[in-house]
Amino acid sequence: MAEKDEIRKKVFELQKQINEWDHAYYDLDSPIVSDSVYDTEFNKLKKLEEQYASYFSYEEIKQSPTQRINASSLDIFSKVKHDKPMLSLNKAYSIEEIQKFINNIKKVAINFSFFVEPKIDGLSISVKYHDGKLIQAVTRGDGLVGEDVTENIRQIKSIPQVINYQKDLEVRGEVYLSIEDFEKLNEILEKENKAKLANPRNAAAGTLRQLNPAIVKERNLSAFLYYVVDAEEHNIHSMEEEFNFLNNLGFQVTKESKHLYTIDEIQEYIKNFKNEKQLLNYETDGIVIKLNEIQYYDKLGSTAKFPHSAIAFKYEPDTAITTLKNIFITVGRTGLVTYNALLEPVELSGSTVSFATLNNFKYIDDLNLNINDLIYVKKAGEIIPCVIGLASLKHKNPARFEKITTCPYCQSKLIDSDSSLEQFCPNEQCPEVKRRKLIHFVSKDAMDIVTLGEKNIELLLENGLINQITDIYKLKEYCSQLMQLERMGNKSVLKMLDAIEASRNQSLDRIIYALSIKLIGSKVAKLIASKVKEFSNFLSFDYLSLTQYHEIGEKIATSVHEWVNKEENIKLVNDLLALGLNLKYHEEKENDILNNQSFVITGTLSKSRSYFEELIVKNGGIVLSSVSSKTNFLLAGEDAGSKLSKANKLNIKILNEREFLEMLNN
Repeated sequence: MAEKDEIRKKVFELQKQINEWDHAYYDLDSPIVSDSVYDTEFNKLKKLEEQYASYFSYEEIKQSPTQRINASSLDIFSKVKHDKPMLSLNKAYSIEEIQKFINNIKKVAINFSFFVEPKIDGLSISVKYHDGKLIQAVTRGDGLVGEDVTENIRQIKSIPQVINYQKDLEVRGEVYLSIEDFEKLNEILEKENKAKLANPRNAAAGTLRQLNPAIVKERNLSAFLYYVVDAEEHNIHSMEEEFNFLNNLGFQVTKESKHLYTIDEIQEYIKNFKNEKQLLNYETDGIVIKLNEIQYYDKLGSTAKFPHSAIAFKYEPDTAITTLKNIFITVGRTGLVTYNALLEPVELSGSTVSFATLNNFKYIDDLNLNINDLIYVKKAGEIIPCVIGLASLKHKNPARFEKITTCPYCQSKLIDSDSSLEQFCPNEQCPEVKRRKLIHFVSKDAMDIVTLGEKNIELLLENGLINQITDIYKLKEYCSQLMQLERMGNKSVLKMLDAIEASRNQSLDRIIYALSIKLIGSKVAKLIASKVKEFSNFLSFDYLSLTQYHEIGEKIATSVHEWVNKEENIKLVNDLLALGLNLKYHEEKENDILNNQSFVITGTLSKSRSYFEELIVKNGGIVLSSVSSKTNFLLAGEDAGSKLSKANKLNIKILNEREFLEMLNN
């Protein structure tokens, strides 16, 4: 095949692939690949089209996803044509590309500056006002035609229904779901046995396209507004003035925006924001650099897709391409199976990576991965490497990877969870399960036995000094043997034995968490401990009664109930009690004024929600995330929404902030 034909084929394949990804992202709110993979392939296509432009006709390039917004408006909403197109932004990944953007501005402008702000990862929206009243809200759609979502936008508190401005006004911005509200939403979905949402952007887009506005209100969407259409008609001449104009009218604007003058200042902002964005309560996927002076916008013009007056800087994704050499499984302390990848070593974020997680079999099957594939790997949360997709169909193993069905440590047949998403080794005596349980038992968040970490646990196992949890509390009988072991000096042995003895005084919740009971994390362990009170009651407590508490569902209660009724676990608890570990629950509350009364908090209060949550817990109360018949009080601030309505229907006592504080004082 001639070079021209090969290049054309490659470009058309990439265009088709990106069109499919765009459809999944924009229209279905269900992305197929991560942003890192998308950006890598998009840039690859862009470079090929620029380098080999002579190989393609004008119409072929015009239809490329690099030249148009690849989204459509949904049929379930009325379609509305934008008065002015809602364009996307061109992207830069380096200072050199930003300099190129600035050089283009220099062709039409002499004295100019920049307005820089976070790039919000949400759904673009345009909102119109007439006589100071919100009359219409439309999504971006394909940039020319969007969806009328007016009633849903009216449910967003950060978008005012009425503004103190009488001229017709169109403002644009981004609808998003805060990270805090996203996590709460997923908690609710999980408790209702519904599929969790992938990320805040998908959750926001899916919520805004709900047919029921009540759902939109309940999910607590937010919005940042950052653009005024035809700004000069409103006597606005710069992006900074636009920002102040919107802020003064009561729109929510980003506090992280800055007016800058030089490329050095932009570079400093980029460097600082990379760390600062980790602390924000909303997701960003870069920063936006805008020419501050609006007078030059018309002269700069735009393409069919991008304006030349602004550019989005995206941090270079921590992604690399390598070969998937093998797929293997590990087994955790509860028997949970995790699929892992052995990689051809590759440099990633300053370190050499040879292993990565593949999560579970469905993850592998959905991405169609197999041994010897060329794949993308990235740092998940900049800590754990994760395989995120295929890098080349040419280097693809044609066979599908078969599900592993046997535990490699004990040869037991693996079992599937009820959802079929997870697999478990059912053998409680599996050597790997036992090893992992021992490591977890002594860990910092469990019994916190210092100097008895993973390596020392393995050393003690190899030398036959421990085999199960109870053996840890018998190690003092083997002091002289311990001191003879490699890496075990006299001081470290004595320190370890002291830590083992000190662990007898830990709070009850720690040993409950340390026992590796399925579905029992440290937070649930605290709630259980607060009811059980001491370890001697652990086997006889009625765990099924715990479903009355909002945090504990039927699955969690059943898991503990089944655990305490197994012979081997009954023996373990009794043996630990015989060794003197009758741990008691250490109350964290300052007093018991609220006496286990449950509270839900809603609306805007004088201080942060976490402040009031801490007050409730310290005074013996319980904080719930949603209103139900089990709720005792609703603490309601200003703009309380659906939770207030539900509380009224259920005849739940509603307190304002003053009444709540009086309750504590009395």
